[in-house]
Amino acid sequence: MKISIKYLNIIACFTIATAFSTSCSVFNKNKNTANNDKITMTKTETVKSPMTTGSQVAVPAENLGGEWTIYMVGGKKVTGENRPYINFSMDDHRIYGSNNCNIINGDFATASGSSLKISNVISTMMACPDAPFEQAINSGLDAVRSYSITKKGHELYLDLKNSNGITVMTLRKHNMDFLNGTWQVKTINGKEYNNPDMEMVIDIQEQKLHGNSGCNIMNGSLSINPDKSNSIQFLDIATTRMMCPEANMKAETALLVALESVEYAKAGKNGTVIMSDKNNQPIIVLKKVEVNR
Repeated sequence: MKISIKYLNIIACFTIATAFSTSCSVFNKNKNTANNDKITMTKTETVKSPMTTGSQVAVPAENLGGEWTIYMVGGKKVTGENRPYINFSMDDHRIYGSNNCNIINGDFATASGSSLKISNVISTMMACPDAPFEQAINSGLDAVRSYSITKKGHELYLDLKNSNGITVMTLRKHNMDFLNGTWQVKTINGKEYNNPDMEMVIDIQEQKLHGNSGCNIMNGSLSINPDKSNSIQFLDIATTRMMCPEANMKAETALLVALESVEYAKAGKNGTVIMSDKNNQPIIVLKKVEVNR
């Protein structure tokens, strides 16, 4: 379960105040350096970026902010249920996140070009029986000196590089914000529907779904699988229990069944979104509803 930035700020303040008894630095200090204020470079393995096939474009530096899932580190793809992640807060130039076992936070600084330095990283001190990426993540953060951001499909990839320009860690951010807003259901499994009341409101940030099935009000949650591009799943959908004309009831049933099968979403033409099942077969087409202000 991910912890909010607000909560992490509280942890950071408490941890710093009691650093000698409850936390430790994840970086190795150079004992021969005066004032002990310099960080020793940690040797890391070269990581191959996933951006090796397909079209890709460079992304402006302002996209650094926000939460990134750690995708590759130490030459290995990160897997497992509880994914490590880093949140770059541009307001205070702090990082918050998880290294696969412990909560971490620290400072980062950017300069001209693509320069990036992460420092003063501290963490909680839990001992985890199965945290294979913790040490590699700590070492990778220590080594970071620059970065680059590229886009492939709907995903953004952040390559963190050492002083030799070698990628030590790759992070990924699902850019599914194009789904935010109000959508009218146009087709389900190829059948057209022209009921203006059959609408869905999707909120990616809050991971919520609410709307009208054409008969009843519905609410639910959504999930994005970090291992899949264009991933979206709808969960825990509940509806009110009004009785409606038979045609509306059939349409509602078709929509609810289809939503349970959705695995992917891609932007279509003319303000549409195509939602597909696990076999990438289109099952729902949505049309953006322009809200009058």
